[in-house]
Amino acid sequence: MTKRFSVIFLMFLSFLTLHVSGESMLSMNRMSNSKLEDYQQTMQTTVISDYPINGILYPVIGFPSMVADNTSLSVIFRLEHDVHFSVYEVEYVKIFRNDENGRSEFLTLHPAYTHYENFYQYVDRIGPDTWILEISVPLKLPEAGYDIALKIRGKKEMISRNAVFFPQYKYRDPAKFIVFSSPRTDGNDQSEDLDFNSGEYLRQNGNPQKGIADAAFSQFNAGSSHFAVMLGDAVNGTDFHNEYSDFYDLTLNLEIPMFAVPGDRDVLTRFSGGNNGAGSLPELDGFEYWTKFIAPTNNAFLLGRIYLMLNTSEGTAQKRASEETSGFELKPESLEWLESDSNYEYAAVFGHFAPTGKTHSSETGREFLKILTNKNYPPVYFSGHDRQDSVSVFDQGSELAENSGIFADKKMEFVSTAPLSGSGKGYRGFRKVEVISVENSNAEFLYNDVSYNYTCGRYENCQPDDPEKRGMQSVPAGNMWVKYSWESGSGEKESLFSGGDGSSESVTAEIVNWLPTDEEVTLRFIMPAAKYGYKLDNPNFTFADAVASGDLSTVFLTVKGKIAAGSSLNAFYDRNFTKFTDYVTISPSDTKEIPIPLVDFPEKIDVAEMMVHNLWVRNAFKFSSLIWQVEIQHMNSDPQLFDFAGGEEIVLDDIVQKTFSSNYHLRYTTPDGISGKLEFTTKIEENYDNGCCDDWYDDNDDHGSDTGSGGHGTDFGSSDSGSDSGEESASPQKKSSSGCSALVL
Repeated sequence: MTKRFSVIFLMFLSFLTLHVSGESMLSMNRMSNSKLEDYQQTMQTTVISDYPINGILYPVIGFPSMVADNTSLSVIFRLEHDVHFSVYEVEYVKIFRNDENGRSEFLTLHPAYTHYENFYQYVDRIGPDTWILEISVPLKLPEAGYDIALKIRGKKEMISRNAVFFPQYKYRDPAKFIVFSSPRTDGNDQSEDLDFNSGEYLRQNGNPQKGIADAAFSQFNAGSSHFAVMLGDAVNGTDFHNEYSDFYDLTLNLEIPMFAVPGDRDVLTRFSGGNNGAGSLPELDGFEYWTKFIAPTNNAFLLGRIYLMLNTSEGTAQKRASEETSGFELKPESLEWLESDSNYEYAAVFGHFAPTGKTHSSETGREFLKILTNKNYPPVYFSGHDRQDSVSVFDQGSELAENSGIFADKKMEFVSTAPLSGSGKGYRGFRKVEVISVENSNAEFLYNDVSYNYTCGRYENCQPDDPEKRGMQSVPAGNMWVKYSWESGSGEKESLFSGGDGSSESVTAEIVNWLPTDEEVTLRFIMPAAKYGYKLDNPNFTFADAVASGDLSTVFLTVKGKIAAGSSLNAFYDRNFTKFTDYVTISPSDTKEIPIPLVDFPEKIDVAEMMVHNLWVRNAFKFSSLIWQVEIQHMNSDPQLFDFAGGEEIVLDDIVQKTFSSNYHLRYTTPDGISGKLEFTTKIEENYDNGCCDDWYDDNDDHGSDTGSGGHGTDFGSSDSGSDSGEESASPQKKSSSGCSALVL
């Protein structure tokens, strides 16, 4: 795969093959003989009311779109339209965050005009009234969860919640992720054996299980993981609508991507009157709820390495009606899909059931084991059904399932994870996993080094009460969280998931750690715009990233640091819990300094000539976000601004040729939250004597104090504006010469 694409979503449908820079894409659902209905199920006779997809089929909450540098975003949506639909009929794609005070929009993209390097935008019909839109995302927002709004001209805006993420990931970095199962927030189990914590986590309505899930999700957000995987049994299967709605609401709190595979409880069926004959349709089908609320049921994605998600409960509705599950089962189409993708090497595979073992092995499980044994680099397989921590290691030559005749060609690992809910064996918990690709001196892949145990080593089974192998495989849940608090017009507010709502200039994060390990901490704040940005009162934490909303009214700030362990390791094993608490308060800065981008840009562009015209920010190191915008006017409508590129240097020529616009803006944000916008104009010509531009690059080398057109969005004329090197000015001035470059302040 092309190594510079650190994150990309790859999908195959039988009727659709996508390509980005010549690279094939991976799979969503099955490739062979699949139909669109595999993704959006239509078998259920009872209508699901108010399900949240709102016309967008992908991305969804359990199969999000991760966006990073040099990467595009795909949206699959329903729309009644003829076959001549084009990208010019897409009014916009907006990336935003929703809160109780409204929505903060951070990017506004137009497929016809958004441009970045080798990416292209298009829309294509892939099924009856079903379309796919491919659009470049020209820059990376702070790592967090965002919503998508898609607007087709003359149609209602379509929204997909918490479906876009921007993980800060570079190729060859360790891939870090969370594995958990069975959140089941409707449960109310108070078993002390399953509460390996102090019990001080915040509980809602006196529900310990809801408190455990909230604390765990707060810890997921506060850590350093790139994504999470839910291994099934999100619900009990007794009240699908309310249970799925509760799980959906819980996952909206996540600030990291979550992928999910269904468990047998998630896809249970209910037949009216107990009639579950072969020709009967179920009255309620959990499989239908899963595909509408959560995700497609089989897919693969790429984050530096390939990860495979499997629905291991693909039996008929009649089989899925039984409380006594038949175990690992794939349809022939899924096996065919996997065999057709046999050249792909997976870093990890996720399924609710494991294909090994005496109880839940099956014929299709054995067929799948054959596919795994044909891999050059066998992946680690993660499952959740057994509801306990265990590691099954098969050395080379070992039989993978009893009497199967299938033997491991190389060492293979099958990892079962404790549940997050209050039933099972051991304690409630989740795994923190890290995958490191080991290469030789020629950058050739050798193997994946994987860690998945908390305090005991790889390949080991351990328990905190085992005197010989004392340790923990999963991180015990309910032992770390972040509680944000702030004052608003309606009184004091609190949140376990993000700080502030854009109304308060002061927010405090209380970080609690009962665990016997130091933990990395990521904090997220939504703050109102502040003239001089913000400051922190804790020297152990620093500003890591920031971006202002499109209207500059709010700023999203990311803060990073570390918190010390609470308990000692042996004391924690003995349940002698102690905690370490730290606080971070963010409040307006009083430094009185306002950094302003120093921009070089061409005053004239001849669209007929073959020159390359760059926009360049000299002092880009001072800014966490630099977003270039173009002003476009459609017909008789008001001019609109679209974000078309990001970064310290861009090539202007392509966007000029697409839009023929002469009006541009630069929206900027510093890591501590100072934001503003510059506006400038470049003259568009088709024929002129370009001799004046022979010295353009020479002019760039020595601008001195020449300045260009002024900006807006920041008080440039303030007498207390700061300056680091003397090259920034408190008030912009017009360049007096007629040269072909200028400086914007």
